[in-house]
Order: sequence, then C-alpha cells, then structure tokens
Amino acid sequence: MSHIAGSNIRVDNFQYRKDDKTHYVYFLSHCHEDHLKGLSNVWTSGLIYASRCSKLIVTDRWPNLTNFVISLEMDEEHWVYVDKEKTEGVSVILMDVYHCPGAVMFLFKGKMGTVLHTGDFRFDEQMLEHELLCPPHLKNPQMRAITVDVDVMHLDNTFADPCYDFPPRFEAYKSLVDIVKSHKEYRIFIFAYNLGKEEVFINLANDFGKKVVVDE
Repeated sequence: MSHIAGSNIRVDNFQYRKDDKTHYVYFLSHCHEDHLKGLSNVWTSGLIYASRCSKLIVTDRWPNLTNFVISLEMDEEHWVYVDKEKTEGVSVILMDVYHCPGAVMFLFKGKMGTVLHTGDFRFDEQMLEHELLCPPHLKNPQMRAITVDVDVMHLDNTFADPCYDFPPRFEAYKSLVDIVKSHKEYRIFIFAYNLGKEEVFINLANDFGKKVVVDE
C-alpha cells in the first residue's frame, strides 16, 4: 500500500483518499483483501488501473465500480494521464508476479523517475526473461545488473526474512499430493484464502478424479 513519492500515484492505497484534495490516480496490484481496503460499491474517488483479471474480480464483487476500474494489458507499455487536464502522465508496464490470479507488479516511468512496485510476489526465474524488465543486451553470465535502471523499488513482501525458505510451487504441490495419497480413507479439508489457490484445487480434482467442494 504505497504512495509513489514525487507523484500523485497510489498503489493498493484506497483507504486514505479523504486526507486532502489532491487528485490521485490509483493502481491495484491484486485482489487479496488486505490490498482492497477502502474499496466498496460506493467508490467515486478516482480511476483505478489494474490487470484485466483483477478488473473482472473487482467488478464482479462491486458492479458499481465498472466505470472506475480500467484494465491494462500485461507486458505492454501504457501511457496513463495523472492529471485532470490530461497534460501529464506516466508510462506503466504490468508484469506477472506469480502470486494469485491477476496479480502484477508495476514498472512506472515519469517525472518521479523509474519506480518498480512489486506488490506481493513469488519469485520465479521467468521474471528474469521479461525483456521490458531485463533487456537481452544486459544479460551476462554473472546475472548482475541485468534489469533496467530503477530509481526506487517498493518491495511488498510479508516474508522478507531469511528464516522463511519456501519450496518451489511444484515441490509444495507434490508434498500436498503425497499427503492426500497417504490418507485415502479420510475426507481432506484444505483451508485457503478465497483467491489464490484455484490452480491447486483444479489440479487435485484432476489428479484424483474427485470433486472439490468449496465451503465458505
């Protein structure tokens, strides 16, 4: 939840909109509850830019936001005006962060410099293959200084501590499958957020030929 310094851009920062009379432009990185605080069906405080998937999720929940949420295509450079007169703007690129459906990080370029806002993310080697973030001409065997120059990075990560060492997705899923296989006579309950574990449930249903029942 950030206010990009030197600009009127706010990312996942909707609850503080009444602090002053500044014209803000909003961006949404993904649709987990802690990043949606301040949004509701009566939102009228400004346009919100997000991925196409995130717009579908938000407007399904709050239909009145349909005209306020603007979807941007992934992996393309977009120009977004940040003032009412449409005389000033920033370029922004949305990139996958391998977190939950629709989750992205933003690469902004404007008068405030070049800013990378990750949102929540799960590092994946494919990030280093993104040519708009890691241009081919910067690649080197040491994998050092391979990204575009970034003036400021907003690193949004709950588990930014060496004590946390999570396995790759495929290893985590294999461990879950092994647990299910070793408890064939039991009914399995898996607790998860409303958003973000769809792939796990779909794969379990396919791998075991069973229905997955969601109980909220």
